[in-house]
Amino acid sequence: MQKRSLPNRLRTAAAVLIAAAAPACGAREEGSSSILFFAAASTQDAVREISTRFEAETQVPVTLNFAASSTLAQQILAGAGGDLFLSANVHWVEEVMAEGLASSRRDLLGNRLVIIAPAESGLQLRKASDLLGSTIARLSLADPEGVPAGIYARDALRRLDLWKSLRSKVVRGSDVRQALFFVERGEAEAGIVYSSDLRISEAVQPLLELDSASIRPIVYPLVLLKSPGEAAKRFFEYLSSPESAEVFRRFGFSMLPPGVPC
Repeated sequence: MQKRSLPNRLRTAAAVLIAAAAPACGAREEGSSSILFFAAASTQDAVREISTRFEAETQVPVTLNFAASSTLAQQILAGAGGDLFLSANVHWVEEVMAEGLASSRRDLLGNRLVIIAPAESGLQLRKASDLLGSTIARLSLADPEGVPAGIYARDALRRLDLWKSLRSKVVRGSDVRQALFFVERGEAEAGIVYSSDLRISEAVQPLLELDSASIRPIVYPLVLLKSPGEAAKRFFEYLSSPESAEVFRRFGFSMLPPGVPC
């Protein structure tokens, strides 16, 4: 794989993000017995439960850093310490790997995209093109320029030849959970989020699952970062265990076929 450098403007932004949003992510001692886990915002409910179980079984503390995958990758690329990175798409993992900051990778989870509306809205859709109707003035997405959920949604709408007509309606969230929040609050008549996000909100209703033919496969790669300790290696394997798989499935994720870490 050809090595690519992150643009300077992203490196600068990453440095600011580390200082402002992740003060606990400083330099880490190699082989630390604690674990610092960078995980995509869409996984937070499942990851919290799995991490709590792991801590109870091993007495190893796990510190969690949740944000959009793009934000987490920029933090890692700018020098934030960490042990594992669970991204909501492949691109940001490839950026981290291209910089020599990963020791192992496993494609762990899959997901789907769903069009949602506030639970009491009464809105109905028969097909994705119904989003063009006048009843929908605002469509909530995670940032379609940098956040995986938004990128997947934008690409799906492009394949359906809807993006050019819908982009003026888009309300951008900093991550998929904020996109969900906009719909929960009625600040957007509809939104596109992961199927897994429906498991954590009673304030929204699913209207339509986007046809899988219009979506690039949604893959969550799990990365063991450079120079991991034994505890981090153990947690890397634990996240693929049957016990963890049960939690991920309960929160709406699919488990990808096990493969040899690369």
